[in-house]
Amino acid sequence: MADTTLIATFYSFEPFVAAAHAFSPGKIVLVIANSSTGEKKVQEGLVKVKELYGTVADIREIVVDCADIFAVAKKTVELLEKNNRAIVNVSGGWKLMAQGVLYGCYARPELVEKIVCNELPDLNKLVELPKLTFGLSEPKRELLLEIEKRNGKPIAEIADKLGKTPGMLYQHLKELKDAGYVDEKFEITLTGKMAVL
Repeated sequence: MADTTLIATFYSFEPFVAAAHAFSPGKIVLVIANSSTGEKKVQEGLVKVKELYGTVADIREIVVDCADIFAVAKKTVELLEKNNRAIVNVSGGWKLMAQGVLYGCYARPELVEKIVCNELPDLNKLVELPKLTFGLSEPKRELLLEIEKRNGKPIAEIADKLGKTPGMLYQHLKELKDAGYVDEKFEITLTGKMAVL
């Protein structure tokens, strides 16, 4: 599977190796938290990855701010767009970083071949996770994109732009609010921003 790309959250070698062996990727993208790049365990793990896979795979390291879930999701979308049909391993690293990677996958499930993580306590076994989506219809996605650029515009003006009645728009907004994509003032939330990445 030399054309396979493995995108993996990374903190140490052990959780990473099962996916690398299972999928024999031609390209490996390691997503590393900025707060852990200097840690001895991370550096030792990177050396092992390069020693073991450096001759058979192109290896890249991507450093992300593990405290910024939106930035991690956005970076994941960018990686997926560059590496169509990637396998994503969310076994290593910070939990918030892994969640950001998952949210990026949910924003672009059509670009994900599989999402996996290690089974515990046996790190050599992988569990395939579901490829979920944010479940937005195209009209709701368009509305969220308009809400994101709203800048105080009244809902009636957005309804005109989208060719919808204000009543229909308010029904969509209620559903988006119930799902957590907009707040009480119909401003886009962090979840809404990730949904339209």
